[in-house]
Amino acid sequence: MRGNERRGGVDGTGMLEWYDRVTGVFNEIFDSRLLTVALFALLAYCTLFTQRKFPVRWMIFVLFGVVLLAFVTLTARSGQRARVRFHRGMVALWMALHGMMVVSGLFYQDWLTESVPLLIAYPVVFSVLCSREDESTFRAILRGAVFAVLPFIVVSYIRVPATLGYPGYKGIFYNTNCLSMCCIVMTAAALVLAYAGFARKARRAAVFYLLVALLGAVTIALTLSRSGLLALLGVTCVLFTALIVGRAKRPALLLLALLLAVALAAGAMIAITTDKMHEAAVEDYELALYNHEVYGNPITVPKPEERHISMDDLTSDRWGIWVTIVKNLTWNGHETSVVQEWVAQDGAGDRSFNAHNAFLGVAYNNGFIAGALLVAYTILAAVRAARYYWLHRRESPYAVTPLAFCAVFVLVGLFESVYAPFSVIGCSFLLVQAPLWRDDLSRIGAEEV
Repeated sequence: MRGNERRGGVDGTGMLEWYDRVTGVFNEIFDSRLLTVALFALLAYCTLFTQRKFPVRWMIFVLFGVVLLAFVTLTARSGQRARVRFHRGMVALWMALHGMMVVSGLFYQDWLTESVPLLIAYPVVFSVLCSREDESTFRAILRGAVFAVLPFIVVSYIRVPATLGYPGYKGIFYNTNCLSMCCIVMTAAALVLAYAGFARKARRAAVFYLLVALLGAVTIALTLSRSGLLALLGVTCVLFTALIVGRAKRPALLLLALLLAVALAAGAMIAITTDKMHEAAVEDYELALYNHEVYGNPITVPKPEERHISMDDLTSDRWGIWVTIVKNLTWNGHETSVVQEWVAQDGAGDRSFNAHNAFLGVAYNNGFIAGALLVAYTILAAVRAARYYWLHRRESPYAVTPLAFCAVFVLVGLFESVYAPFSVIGCSFLLVQAPLWRDDLSRIGAEEV
C-alpha cells in the first residue's frame, strides 16, 4: 500500500471484498474483455423497452435489468485487489435519496421496484467500476451505447420512411420522444468517441463515430423533439468547451463554430415550437367546430390566428402538469405516477400523464424530500464531473464522458421523466457516475493493495 494514501471519504473496500467472496467462482468464468458486450446488452435492453414504452409489468422489466446489471458487474471486475474510498457527499446523498424512495415504497409498494435496485445494486457496480482504470470503462460504456441504439435507428429508416414536419418522425418507436431519447444517448456517446479518436489520431474510427453522431443528430431533428435538440446542444457545448480549454490550437474558430451551432439549434427550436403551437391551435379549433356542428356545443376555442400563446402552448401542456404537481406535493409521494389532479382539472378523460420532468417526477412519486435530494445529488455530480474533466483533460479525452452524460440527463430530464434504474437515459447517466464516487478525483483508478 502506498504511503501517501488519502484517509478521507468512506471506505468502500469492504463492499468490494464482499462482492469478491460472493461472486469469486463466477469471476473465474467471466472475462473483463466482455465488458463492452455486457454493457451493450444492458443498454440494448433499455433501448428496447424505451422503443416499446415498457409493454410488460414494471417489476419484470426491472428484474431483467438487475440481471443484466449483475452481468456487467461480473465482467467489469479485473481481479486485482484494490482500495476504494467513496466521496462522503455522494454516498450520503445517494443513500438518503433512495432510502427516501424506499420509505415511499412502504406506503405505495409500486415504488419499491425502482428504489431497491438503486439503493443496493448500483453502489456495488460503482465499487467495482471504481477499482478499474477509467478510460477502458468509459470506452466500453460509450461503445455499448452506440451499438445498442444504432440497429434500432437503421431498422426505423428501413421500415418507416423518413418524414418531415408535424407531428415528427417516430420510426419503429412508440412515439417521437422515445426515439429522441435513444438518439441523444447514441449521439452523445458517438461524439465523445469521435473526439477521443481525433485526439488519439485514430482517424478512421473518429470519422465513423462522427457519421453515427450526424445520423443521430438528423434523426433528433426529424422527431421535432425540443428536449432532444436541447440535450444535443448541451453535449455540443460541453465538447466544444472541452476542446477550447483542453486541446484546441485555434480556440477562436471553435468558439465561432459553437456560436453557429447555438444559433442553428435556437432557430430550429423556435421553428418547431411555432409549428407545434399552430398545429395544436388548428386541432383544438377543428374539434370545437365539429362538436358545435354535430352536438350543438358552443365554440369556446379561439380561431388559430386569434389564439394567444400560453405557457401550456410553449411546453406542450407540461406547464399545467408541473404547476399541479407543485400544488399537490406530499412528503411520502403518491400511489401512481399519473398526475390525477391535472387529469381531473383538464378533463383529459382516461388518458394518463407522467410528470414529464425527472426531478418533479421523483418529487411527486416519492415525496418532495426525495425530489430535493435528487436535485442536490445531480448538482454535486455535475460539479464533480466538471472537476474530474479539469483534472484529466490533458491525459484522457474520455474524461469528458461524465460531464457529457450529466448534460444529457439534466436537459432531457427537465422535460421527460427519465430517472429510473433502466430507462435508457437514466441507466447511461448512472453508469458513468462511478469515477465521481471516488473520493480522490485525481486518480483514474483505485489504489492497488
